[in-house]
Amino acid sequence: MKYTLFKISSILFLLLSFQVQANDLTITTTTSTGYTFNILQDGQNNNIDYDLLNMDGSTTTFNQTGNNNSIDIDVDGRTSNGSSITINQTGNNKSYSNSLWCGHTYCTMTVNQ
Repeated sequence: MKYTLFKISSILFLLLSFQVQANDLTITTTTSTGYTFNILQDGQNNNIDYDLLNMDGSTTTFNQTGNNNSIDIDVDGRTSNGSSITINQTGNNKSYSNSLWCGHTYCTMTVNQ
C-alpha cells in the first residue's frame, strides 16, 4: 500500500512541476485580412515569437503577466493597411524586440510595459 501511495505522489509532483515550466509560443502568419487575434500568457519565463507577412484590417493583442517574459515581433507588412498590434507586459524583467515594416497606408503598434 505504501508503494502505491508513493507512486501516485510522484505522478502528482511531476504534473505540478510541468505546469510551472515556460510557455513558448511561435506564430507565423502569411496573409491575414480583417481578423482579431488575442494572446494571453500568465506566468514566468514565457516567450512569444511572432512573424507576420501582410496584414490588412487586422488587430493583434499580446498580454503577458509575470516575470522574465519576452516578445519578439517581425512584421513584413508589404501590403498592410489599417492594422494594429498592441503589446501589454506586466511583471519584472520583461523584454520586447521588433523588426517592423508597414508598406501601405498605415499600421500602428502600441507597447505598454
